[in-house]
Amino acid sequence: MKELEDLIPKSIKFHSASEDLKEECFNFFRSLELQGKSKLTIVEYSRTISSFITFLENYLGYKIKLIDIQNLDKISINSYLAFYRNPEKSSFMKDAKYSFHDQKYFFINKIPKKILDEDKAFFSKKDTLKILEELEKFFGGQIKKGLEIEQFLKVKNVYNKIERFRRNGCIKLDKIRKEKSPRSVARNISVLRTFIEFLSKSNKWENHAIKKIESSKYTSRTDDKVFEERDIIEFLNFIDPEINSENIDKKFLSWEHRRDLAVLSFLYSSGLRVSEVLQFKIEDYPFKEYTKILGKGRKERYIIILDVVNKKIKNYLENLLKNQKNITLEKKDPLFLKYVNGLKKNLTSRDIQRTMKKLIDTFEGNYPMHSTPHSLRHSFASHILRGGTDIRAIQELLGHSSLTSTQIYTELNEKTLLDVYDKSHPHTEKDK
Repeated sequence: MKELEDLIPKSIKFHSASEDLKEECFNFFRSLELQGKSKLTIVEYSRTISSFITFLENYLGYKIKLIDIQNLDKISINSYLAFYRNPEKSSFMKDAKYSFHDQKYFFINKIPKKILDEDKAFFSKKDTLKILEELEKFFGGQIKKGLEIEQFLKVKNVYNKIERFRRNGCIKLDKIRKEKSPRSVARNISVLRTFIEFLSKSNKWENHAIKKIESSKYTSRTDDKVFEERDIIEFLNFIDPEINSENIDKKFLSWEHRRDLAVLSFLYSSGLRVSEVLQFKIEDYPFKEYTKILGKGRKERYIIILDVVNKKIKNYLENLLKNQKNITLEKKDPLFLKYVNGLKKNLTSRDIQRTMKKLIDTFEGNYPMHSTPHSLRHSFASHILRGGTDIRAIQELLGHSSLTSTQIYTELNEKTLLDVYDKSHPHTEKDK
């Protein structure tokens, strides 16, 4: 259990679970590991289950035991799902502390530009200045949840202090919570159903209420996530200092920007997930045209890497070594890294998301409503489909286990999908 506890972030706690339930939770996580589930998947499962148990403690009024999960009724499960769908609209658990734990913040400045009159006494205290200095180091340019802040500071009335920092401009909310999408709700139900089915099998429960909960239906849309072919080329050319030399932003000349350009070009040219691009090490470069990767669910597949990607990466690495004189690249270092306080660190998916948003904000051309790094994967699939690539080849390139998943990404119409099944499924041979 120790290894699993180390895997799960400290911000995910099971304080609301009794020992017998907590033990079963980790048995479940261990079973996921044995099934070959990725670390990221196990962490997301643990986050969902921890949140569910915390809700139940507040809902029922006591620490949750294994037998409480067994005796859950449909009303209790639906109450949680209503809360998960939109905590702000839920009449239950609206207390500020819970909302604070789940909210995300980022640090602005330890010196407020202007202090509100009612907070002048608070900011005059030495302890306040000390807390701000500690928070600046703790955040380190990253986004943190309220629960993480509370666990770090270990002082009284953390929520009250953070609110004072926020309204005086030292700290800012990352974003206001919005209603969860139908897809998120469906994923949440799936996690709970898998968890409770595991408990039912392990403890010989019968007819659990989770079976009465209908799966959330959602319609996948990709039209607001896909670049037009001309627009994506214009965007990538716009942020490329080698091509857009006339109207170049000075920031585009940095090695960090060339790294980001290489990542975004990689995503669009290969259709990879961000996590898949960030798995590569220095020793993997330069890439062969056909390269094997370890994808979602630890599934291996071959992808095609274009020469333009190798060139972008070469440009980035040359600029990195040129501008960071003290850096030495080792074989096991991440291929796409960041250099913070003299230390080499892994570039994260969140880093790429922030970069994409900033670049889109400077781009004056056309782009989809939801322009994220993942929208480059959507665009890749849609564009090669339009170009006549076989759907089964797209399925392989994307690393999907079923054609249905590929349909979601590429907006296949029903007739096209049925044609593929008709041509490929052995049960249809008798009708030919």
